[in-house]
Amino acid sequence: MRRGVIDIGTNSVKLLIADLHDDAISPQFETSRQTRLGSGLYAEGKLQAEPIHATVVAVNELILLANRQDCTNISIIATSAVREALNSGELLGTLAQSVQILSSDDEACLAFSGVTTDPHLAKQKIVVLDTGGGSTEFIVGDADGMRFHLSLSLGSVRLMESHAISDTPGADELAAVRESIDTQLHARAMRGVRRQIAALGRARQVTMVGTGGMAGILAKMELGMEDYDRERIEAVELSFERVMAWREKLWELPLTQRVEIAGLPANRADVALFGSLIYEQAMRQLGFCALRVSTRGIRFGVLRS
Repeated sequence: MRRGVIDIGTNSVKLLIADLHDDAISPQFETSRQTRLGSGLYAEGKLQAEPIHATVVAVNELILLANRQDCTNISIIATSAVREALNSGELLGTLAQSVQILSSDDEACLAFSGVTTDPHLAKQKIVVLDTGGGSTEFIVGDADGMRFHLSLSLGSVRLMESHAISDTPGADELAAVRESIDTQLHARAMRGVRRQIAALGRARQVTMVGTGGMAGILAKMELGMEDYDRERIEAVELSFERVMAWREKLWELPLTQRVEIAGLPANRADVALFGSLIYEQAMRQLGFCALRVSTRGIRFGVLRS
């Protein structure tokens, strides 16, 4: 059976089409459109007219693309931007499509379910770090399933909207964003996540898995890869030092030079600064020395369900 998922996120709208055979998910087509739906949301609590229009156009275009791929069974989901906006009805009414707005609990469950469709991770003790434009989920689990999850209002677009930085950011600007991330992590995340890791075993016996756009970008930059190859990306395990090195490089370059980095999409060269710093700080605070990259997450979880 062929099924599709359209994921309306804070930064972009993504499409995954896959053939399902029993428990196997075989991706056939994937693409995305950046619409920055979260632009202006965090200052006013409302979605803005221009990103609403761009998102509606993107969703309708992706539905047509799915139909051309012989896929008419399409689920549409939306995450934190639509969940939080006071005027989400404006978007949903204009779309005139059935959209499931995921709760933070839904996001965590689906992300864990999606990541563990990878047979290499299905039996392992893992901490999944799913960082998007508007939120970050920490999910702890093993072969018996998800044991713990926590959602933070911490995302790359949200950070970018709340921190004005120079084209080549200064040390004080970096410090301010890092402090903002650490405040969120210390306030809610670290104690509970550490306790759950301890229940599974020492941190070096637990694998940290990054999913979502920024994790994939880190892997593609490490590989210097411009195309998309799931097998190669999912073979990447970045040391903490390499994650830190990429964050340092991104923050040391102006936008005109960041867009030239192989593996970094030009339209992500601004938000990548913030996403990379979230990964660095989460690894630092939890004491993980490596990050395994997964291309599977919420959309795979939807198909699995």
